[in-house]
Amino acid sequence: MSDVFTDDSPGSLAPVLTTALLARVYALNLDYLELLVADCGRTPCTGQARRLPAQLHPWIRTLSHAACDRLAASPFALYSLRFEDGLFWEQVCRDAKRTVMNLPVTQRYACNAGPAAQAFCEVALLHAWHVTAVNRLSTRIVYAMPEATAARLAQLTMWQVKRLAADHPDLLAPGWPAHPAFWRDLLRFAHMGDQVRLSATKLLGTQLIAATFGSPGTRGGRTQRPARRS
Repeated sequence: MSDVFTDDSPGSLAPVLTTALLARVYALNLDYLELLVADCGRTPCTGQARRLPAQLHPWIRTLSHAACDRLAASPFALYSLRFEDGLFWEQVCRDAKRTVMNLPVTQRYACNAGPAAQAFCEVALLHAWHVTAVNRLSTRIVYAMPEATAARLAQLTMWQVKRLAADHPDLLAPGWPAHPAFWRDLLRFAHMGDQVRLSATKLLGTQLIAATFGSPGTRGGRTQRPARRS
């Protein structure tokens, strides 16, 4: 008899992070890492990569496909959409409901030619919105999203969610860019192919998510950014 329990095993409890959800998180993480690599392919680095410390840029620039694959296989998003900031999202959802209701359908469906990061942000937001409807508990793990924020996001229409990426161009950022070890160790161990220590660093990510819910003073902690040098 097999000791392996799958999502479809009879009599087993449904897992919080299903195989299908983890596959989508992996795909989004992989796309985000490719954005970072592309940003570091320019001199100086642009876009999302600028939000990580400059000493990490050479490691990002030289990430192989295999290293990106190892990094992307995380149970949480490597990027942040500021979901842990409840006050911010309370205002965002309120404004979205008020603004989009007054737009004619031709504007709601208009195609906005923005940068790749904006297009990615749209897809990531729509995924998060979908997960709030079908597996709300998992949003706490994948996106560090409090219940109140999940409830507000779930009330928005698809087109209200889609517009948020254009209305808030600074919404997307790497997760925990100012943490002294998280991205440094992720990149280093992915380059080395050290799966044991890479897994330990991913465990640090889940601990940082847990700290978001455990401490009242963690507002903005997941998206805290290092000070930019002039």
